[in-house]
Amino acid sequence: MHPQTIGKIVVGVDGAPRTIAALRWAASEALRRDAEIVAVHAWGTVLRPASYAPVGDCADPDQCARRAAALLAGSVRTAFGDAPPMPVREVVDDRAVVPALLSQARRAELLVVATRAPDLPGGRFDSGPGSTTLSCLRQAPCPVVVLPTIGDQVWTAVADDDRPPTLV
Repeated sequence: MHPQTIGKIVVGVDGAPRTIAALRWAASEALRRDAEIVAVHAWGTVLRPASYAPVGDCADPDQCARRAAALLAGSVRTAFGDAPPMPVREVVDDRAVVPALLSQARRAELLVVATRAPDLPGGRFDSGPGSTTLSCLRQAPCPVVVLPTIGDQVWTAVADDDRPPTLV
């Protein structure tokens, strides 16, 4: 990477296989653009529990941050092994997902989010973009790439092509 051409591609990572696919896709794009990847894991929530509500999984913010950092580091390792092909900056954010991604996407070349691929014949009807993806599409300060995925692979289909979709 040239010092004067440090672009960034922001990728939302929650540890799910589809976000591993998003990291790998972003890596190929980052190499083309001479950019770094900013892998973002947000562990906060927009909901504030009532004072009388039971304590959740992680009551201590420091412990939550450590768990989030471990999840993000593990996801990056799963995607690239011990040596990513380009610089990867890991960002753990205690805000909700959408504000964290939009904040990191300022001055980014791309924001990459993964979603479930459209239903295949005989498949379940729980695919397509969710609320996080839709919010990013509406509010992002940069172009957004929405990757349809099946497991940890990107689902590709070409318009007006009779061949079946492929996984990459």
